Amino acid sequence: MSRKLRSTAAAAIAAAALGLSLIAASGPPALAGDDHRGGGHGGGQHGGVVTVATGLDNPRQLTVGHGNRLYVAEAGVAEACEPIPGADAGFQVCGLEGAVTEVRRHGQRRVVTDLPTMTFQGEVIGASDVAVRGNRIDVLIGGLAGAASFRADLPEQYQAFGTLRSERMRWGSLEGDDLDLVADINAFEVANNPDGNQPPDSNAVGLAALGHGRWAVADAGGNALLRVGRGGERVLAVFPNGAPVPNPFGPGEIAPQAVPTDVAIGPDGAYYVSQLTGFPFPDGGSTIWRVTRDGEVSAYATGLTLVTSLAWKGRTLYAVQLDDTNYLDGVHVGSLRRITPGGSQHAAVVDGLSAPYGVAVQGRSAYVTVDSISAGGGSVIRVDLR
Repeated sequence: MSRKLRSTAAAAIAAAALGLSLIAASGPPALAGDDHRGGGHGGGQHGGVVTVATGLDNPRQLTVGHGNRLYVAEAGVAEACEPIPGADAGFQVCGLEGAVTEVRRHGQRRVVTDLPTMTFQGEVIGASDVAVRGNRIDVLIGGLAGAASFRADLPEQYQAFGTLRSERMRWGSLEGDDLDLVADINAFEVANNPDGNQPPDSNAVGLAALGHGRWAVADAGGNALLRVGRGGERVLAVFPNGAPVPNPFGPGEIAPQAVPTDVAIGPDGAYYVSQLTGFPFPDGGSTIWRVTRDGEVSAYATGLTLVTSLAWKGRTLYAVQLDDTNYLDGVHVGSLRRITPGGSQHAAVVDGLSAPYGVAVQGRSAYVTVDSISAGGGSVIRVDLR
């Protein structure tokens, strides 16, 4: 279930990845509407890249709300961390460091603070996705990955790991304790373990609002797509392992786990689900899956690498690749891709991005989080889709 490596060598790579000196924005925040250029190389008429927010802590998924405001989930920082009792020593909790940042045309502010943060071998896990409906904000908090069974032994402030929470926004910021519990994805995994892998592993990282008090959630640790909210939690799909590939650290082959990362509702009403893939993260090994409302799963696009986020613009699907090639080298340079339905080759809208992660589309622009494994160095860029 875990998307991270189980071996000692793998853990070392995961830890090293967090410590890399990543490309980060410098100077004062360049907010929406400013003409400061961000990183990346646009192709054709998709060359316009503008930085719209900076100073973010491990930014992940994002969404567009009322008045074209952006809302960005920040997993937080892993500084003062403690081991999780009973779990592998690599799993540690790190306080209430996560947040959601609102980005307006003339500034940015944190509208939700004090969300729990954890780390596993250097990978920071916390607030992973956000949805805004009118004046209500929904926050998806990831974790606890392979330590899912040990949440009950943690202090109260960490019981929000692996849950979806919601509250009405207000003029001042909300704290994590202000958010009401909507769904407990971690508890569902521990009780049901849909993919059957041991130990139970849950890391809810992607969210789509369905209306009528329901949401679709991609559980990267559980290799599953769930529907949660009104009526409780239920499995929509469990995703298969990939074809076996050579083990880069020893003999034999490994079938990488699916590791679904995001879900978007298509113009046909179906669920579209991206996947990172698990170790050894093969180039071209990621598929975008189409899941019908009755649970039929089929491949919509193949040949992708380490896909973390999806967004539709009309009938065109866009996807973020965290890294375009060789994830294990620790240098994460990725891209925003325009997906060819049924194809295995997908044009880059913009590439050369430092650890991109989330994407949201508004009008003729895509907004992408970059430096997503950077504490304080994360940012959001706007990409021209015309």
